[in-house]
Amino acid sequence: MKFNKLSSWISEIESLEVRNKEILSWLNEPGSITSRIKSFSNFRLMLLRDGPGEVDIIEDDLIVENYEENNTREVILYSDEKPLIYAKSIIPLATIRLGLGVLGNLKENPLGDILFSNPEIKKKYMLFAKFQSNEKIFYGRKGIYTVKGYPFSVCEIFLINDS
Repeated sequence: MKFNKLSSWISEIESLEVRNKEILSWLNEPGSITSRIKSFSNFRLMLLRDGPGEVDIIEDDLIVENYEENNTREVILYSDEKPLIYAKSIIPLATIRLGLGVLGNLKENPLGDILFSNPEIKKKYMLFAKFQSNEKIFYGRKGIYTVKGYPFSVCEIFLINDS
C-alpha cells in the first residue's frame, strides 16, 4: 500500500482536526490495537513484508538515522475480513540483537501481542499525521518505543476513509 503523508508528524492530535469519532477513538487507543479488534470481531493479520530494508528517514522514521541496518515489517490487520489497519514497523537490527530477539522473528504473529505484554518495552511517545491514498484521506499514528534502551517504531494507518 502506498500512502502520501499530507502533514508532518505532530504530537497534538487536535491539530489534525479529525472530526470522525471512530477515527479519533482508534488514534487515541491506549491499549493493544490487536486486542481491541479481537474484542469485537474475527482478527486476521496479512504479512506484506518482513526483512531488511532501506528507510526513508524523512517519510518513515524519526529515530533510526543512527542505525544503518533496519528490519521493516508491513502488515494489514483485518476485522471480519475487512482491512482495518495498515501497520509498518521499523526495527533497527541492533534492537533485535541487543534488545529483544523476538522482534526479528514475528512471522504471522501480531507485534501488539508483545508490545503490551513485555514489561521491558517502553513507549516513549506517540505522533500523529494525515495521509492520502487513491484520493482518500486517512489518519495514522506512530509510536516510538524502546527495549533495553534500543529504539523501534510502529506506524498504524487506520483504513477508515475520512474524505
